[in-house]
Amino acid sequence: MLSNNLLKILFIPFVLFSIISCSEKREQIPPLDFENKTQLLDVIKNHFNKDAQIALGGMFDETGKQFIAVGWEVNNSDEWGIKFAFLEKSGNEFKPEYETDLLDGSFKESLVDKIKFSSVDYDLVYYNSQGYFMGSGGGEVYSYIIDFENKQVYYAHLVVESENSTSLFISDNTKNKELINFFTLTFKKDHPELKIVYDDIVVE
Repeated sequence: MLSNNLLKILFIPFVLFSIISCSEKREQIPPLDFENKTQLLDVIKNHFNKDAQIALGGMFDETGKQFIAVGWEVNNSDEWGIKFAFLEKSGNEFKPEYETDLLDGSFKESLVDKIKFSSVDYDLVYYNSQGYFMGSGGGEVYSYIIDFENKQVYYAHLVVESENSTSLFISDNTKNKELINFFTLTFKKDHPELKIVYDDIVVE
Protein backbone atom coordinates (compact mmCIF):
# COMPACT_ATOMS: atom_id res chain seq x y z
CA MET A 1 0.00 0.00 0.00
CA LEU A 2 2.81 2.36 0.95
CA SER A 3 4.67 1.68 -2.28
CA ASN A 4 1.50 2.36 -4.32
CA ASN A 5 0.99 5.71 -2.59
CA LEU A 6 4.62 6.58 -3.21
CA LEU A 7 4.25 5.77 -6.89
CA LYS A 8 1.18 8.02 -7.09
CA ILE A 9 3.08 10.86 -5.43
CA LEU A 10 5.93 10.49 -7.92
CA PHE A 11 3.61 10.03 -10.89
CA ILE A 12 1.53 13.19 -10.37
CA PRO A 13 4.45 15.66 -10.81
CA PHE A 14 5.53 13.73 -13.90
CA VAL A 15 2.06 14.12 -15.46
CA LEU A 16 1.97 17.82 -14.57
CA PHE A 17 5.43 18.34 -16.08
CA SER A 18 4.36 16.57 -19.26
CA ILE A 19 1.25 18.73 -19.58
CA ILE A 20 3.24 21.95 -19.05
CA SER A 21 5.93 20.84 -21.51
CA CYS A 22 3.36 20.08 -24.19
CA SER A 23 1.66 23.44 -23.70
CA GLU A 24 5.00 25.21 -24.07
CA LYS A 25 5.82 23.56 -27.38
CA ARG A 26 6.23 26.11 -30.13
CA GLU A 27 3.09 26.80 -32.11
CA GLN A 28 3.25 25.30 -35.59
CA ILE A 29 4.13 27.72 -38.40
CA PRO A 30 1.07 27.99 -40.67
CA PRO A 31 1.30 27.51 -44.46
CA LEU A 32 3.00 30.58 -45.92
CA ASP A 33 1.70 32.80 -48.70
CA PHE A 34 4.94 34.41 -49.91
CA GLU A 35 3.05 37.16 -51.74
CA ASN A 36 1.02 38.19 -48.68
CA LYS A 37 3.15 40.73 -46.80
CA THR A 38 0.66 41.08 -43.94
CA GLN A 39 0.49 37.34 -43.27
CA LEU A 40 4.26 36.94 -43.54
CA LEU A 41 4.87 39.77 -41.09
CA ASP A 42 2.44 38.29 -38.56
CA VAL A 43 4.12 34.88 -38.81
CA ILE A 44 7.62 36.39 -38.53
CA LYS A 45 6.62 38.37 -35.44
CA ASN A 46 5.29 35.21 -33.79
CA HIS A 47 8.08 32.85 -34.79
CA PHE A 48 11.27 34.85 -35.37
CA ASN A 49 11.42 38.49 -34.22
CA LYS A 50 8.58 40.30 -32.48
CA ASP A 51 10.13 43.64 -33.48
CA ALA A 52 10.04 42.92 -37.22
CA GLN A 53 8.51 45.71 -39.30
CA ILE A 54 9.03 44.38 -42.82
CA ALA A 55 8.56 40.91 -44.32
CA LEU A 56 8.86 40.20 -48.05
CA GLY A 57 8.71 36.84 -49.78
CA GLY A 58 10.76 36.26 -52.89
CA MET A 59 13.30 34.23 -54.82
CA PHE A 60 16.34 36.07 -53.53
CA ASP A 61 19.07 33.81 -54.91
CA GLU A 62 19.81 31.62 -57.91
CA THR A 63 18.44 28.41 -56.36
CA GLY A 64 14.83 29.41 -57.09
CA LYS A 65 13.85 28.77 -53.45
CA GLN A 66 11.44 31.03 -51.61
CA PHE A 67 13.00 33.08 -48.83
CA ILE A 68 11.66 35.80 -46.55
CA ALA A 69 13.46 39.12 -46.25
CA VAL A 70 12.84 40.63 -42.80
CA GLY A 71 13.60 44.14 -41.59
CA TRP A 72 13.61 45.63 -38.10
CA GLU A 73 14.87 48.73 -36.30
CA VAL A 74 17.61 48.67 -33.68
CA ASN A 75 17.29 51.43 -31.11
CA ASN A 76 19.21 51.21 -27.85
CA SER A 77 21.83 53.13 -25.89
CA ASP A 78 24.67 51.77 -28.05
CA GLU A 79 23.34 51.78 -31.61
CA TRP A 80 20.51 52.95 -33.85
CA GLY A 81 19.53 51.99 -37.37
CA ILE A 82 17.97 49.17 -39.38
CA LYS A 83 18.86 45.58 -40.20
CA PHE A 84 17.71 43.05 -42.76
CA ALA A 85 17.88 39.25 -42.62
CA PHE A 86 17.00 36.58 -45.16
CA LEU A 87 15.24 33.54 -43.71
CA GLU A 88 14.53 30.05 -44.96
CA LYS A 89 11.76 28.00 -43.39
CA SER A 90 13.28 24.82 -41.98
CA GLY A 91 10.82 22.46 -40.28
CA ASN A 92 8.98 24.48 -37.65
CA GLU A 93 11.46 27.34 -37.46
CA PHE A 94 13.10 30.03 -39.56
CA LYS A 95 16.79 29.73 -40.27
CA PRO A 96 18.67 33.00 -40.94
CA GLU A 97 20.88 32.61 -44.02
CA TYR A 98 22.27 36.16 -44.18
CA GLU A 99 22.01 39.27 -42.03
CA THR A 100 23.22 42.75 -42.95
CA ASP A 101 25.31 44.95 -40.73
CA LEU A 102 23.50 47.80 -38.98
CA LEU A 103 22.49 50.33 -41.65
CA ASP A 104 21.64 54.02 -41.39
CA GLY A 105 17.92 54.56 -41.74
CA SER A 106 14.47 54.10 -40.28
CA PHE A 107 11.37 52.24 -41.40
CA LYS A 108 9.17 55.25 -40.58
CA GLU A 109 7.89 56.82 -43.83
CA SER A 110 10.23 54.56 -45.82
CA LEU A 111 9.67 52.58 -49.01
CA VAL A 112 10.69 48.92 -48.86
CA ASP A 113 9.91 46.28 -51.48
CA LYS A 114 11.50 43.60 -53.60
CA ILE A 115 12.75 44.70 -56.98
CA LYS A 116 13.82 43.04 -60.24
CA PHE A 117 16.47 44.09 -62.75
CA SER A 118 16.93 42.63 -66.22
CA SER A 119 20.63 42.00 -65.53
CA VAL A 120 19.95 39.99 -62.34
CA ASP A 121 18.22 36.59 -62.31
CA TYR A 122 16.65 36.86 -58.86
CA ASP A 123 14.83 39.30 -56.58
CA LEU A 124 16.61 42.05 -54.66
CA VAL A 125 15.38 44.14 -51.73
CA TYR A 126 15.03 47.90 -52.24
CA TYR A 127 14.95 50.41 -49.39
CA ASN A 128 14.52 54.20 -49.57
CA SER A 129 14.15 56.37 -46.48
CA GLN A 130 12.19 58.94 -48.56
CA GLY A 131 11.52 62.17 -46.63
CA TYR A 132 12.11 60.94 -43.08
CA PHE A 133 15.55 62.59 -42.73
CA MET A 134 14.61 65.65 -44.79
CA GLY A 135 13.62 69.03 -43.40
CA SER A 136 12.72 72.41 -44.83
CA GLY A 137 16.38 73.42 -45.06
CA GLY A 138 17.73 70.18 -46.50
CA GLY A 139 18.65 66.76 -45.18
CA GLU A 140 19.54 63.35 -46.50
CA VAL A 141 18.06 60.22 -48.02
CA TYR A 142 19.46 56.72 -47.54
CA SER A 143 18.84 54.04 -50.14
CA TYR A 144 19.93 50.39 -50.31
CA ILE A 145 19.64 47.51 -52.74
CA ILE A 146 20.33 44.27 -50.89
CA ASP A 147 21.67 41.28 -52.79
CA PHE A 148 21.26 38.03 -50.82
CA GLU A 149 22.94 35.88 -53.48
CA ASN A 150 26.21 37.86 -53.27
CA LYS A 151 25.80 38.98 -49.64
CA GLN A 152 26.14 42.62 -50.68
CA VAL A 153 24.44 45.88 -49.74
CA TYR A 154 24.60 48.50 -52.52
CA TYR A 155 24.28 51.95 -51.02
CA ALA A 156 23.26 55.40 -52.25
CA HIS A 157 23.26 58.51 -50.06
CA LEU A 158 21.67 61.77 -51.15
CA VAL A 159 22.64 64.92 -49.21
CA VAL A 160 20.73 68.16 -49.77
CA GLU A 161 22.55 71.13 -48.24
CA SER A 162 20.66 73.86 -50.12
CA GLU A 163 18.64 74.36 -53.30
CA ASN A 164 21.87 74.67 -55.27
CA SER A 165 23.91 72.01 -53.47
CA THR A 166 22.75 68.42 -53.75
CA SER A 167 25.19 65.49 -53.76
CA LEU A 168 24.74 61.80 -54.45
CA PHE A 169 27.22 59.18 -53.31
CA ILE A 170 26.99 55.59 -54.62
CA SER A 171 29.03 52.92 -52.85
CA ASP A 172 32.14 51.54 -54.58
CA ASN A 173 30.81 47.97 -54.53
CA THR A 174 27.96 48.99 -56.85
CA LYS A 175 29.49 47.81 -60.13
CA ASN A 176 26.31 46.88 -62.00
CA LYS A 177 25.52 49.77 -64.38
CA GLU A 178 21.79 49.05 -64.23
CA LEU A 179 21.81 49.54 -60.45
CA ILE A 180 23.94 52.70 -60.74
CA ASN A 181 21.50 54.14 -63.29
CA PHE A 182 18.56 53.19 -61.09
CA PHE A 183 19.97 55.04 -58.08
CA THR A 184 20.91 58.06 -60.18
CA LEU A 185 17.65 58.39 -62.11
CA THR A 186 15.53 57.79 -59.00
CA PHE A 187 17.11 60.74 -57.23
CA LYS A 188 17.29 62.96 -60.32
CA LYS A 189 13.49 62.92 -60.59
CA ASP A 190 13.27 65.16 -57.53
CA HIS A 191 16.77 66.67 -57.67
CA PRO A 192 17.76 67.19 -61.32
CA GLU A 193 20.68 69.41 -60.27
CA LEU A 194 22.41 66.73 -58.14
CA LYS A 195 26.12 66.09 -58.51
CA ILE A 196 27.74 62.67 -58.19
CA VAL A 197 30.47 62.63 -55.53
CA TYR A 198 33.04 59.92 -54.89
CA ASP A 199 33.37 60.28 -51.13
CA ASP A 200 30.42 59.82 -48.82
CA ILE A 201 29.28 62.91 -46.92
CA VAL A 202 28.82 62.72 -43.16
CA VAL A 203 26.11 65.13 -42.09
CA GLU A 204 26.77 66.56 -38.65
